[in-house]
Amino acid sequence: MAALPLEVLRQQHTLTALVPKSAGQLHSERERLIARAGWLLNATIALALVGAALVAWLTFSPVPHEFRFGAQEVLGVAVFASCLFLLHERAELQLALYDYEPVEQTTQGELRALLHRVPEGASYQQALAADNRTFVTGEVDGIRRRAEAFTPKTLPAEDGHSET
Repeated sequence: MAALPLEVLRQQHTLTALVPKSAGQLHSERERLIARAGWLLNATIALALVGAALVAWLTFSPVPHEFRFGAQEVLGVAVFASCLFLLHERAELQLALYDYEPVEQTTQGELRALLHRVPEGASYQQALAADNRTFVTGEVDGIRRRAEAFTPKTLPAEDGHSET
């Protein structure tokens, strides 16, 4: 299956109304994700211990010495790669824990400017102010994507067609 161009992917992404999550919703979702990341950490530690035990067992196994060292290397690399996969791919990319971090002050001004271009941007800002919370990084992409969809049409003078 061929990869779709970026513009087609953006068009396929449905634009839903901007409704911010409350601070309580963000907190409970973050706690649920952290608990799942803790489970993945325990699975990673267990995998590492089993891998280390197998590497140590190979030292005293009846496997010929010529194959033993290679098997230990392959097993060690496989366990290391699996641990990295569990920690990075699952905890960081799938769970998106970073999405719940507050946005820096410099970015907040940009986001407020973008929200002025979006029809429901004012209500979004009011909902954040009422909940007494700041933007989180997970909201940044959604706001930018929404603002890009509502870019104003160019004026006739900007199109290069001028009447003289």
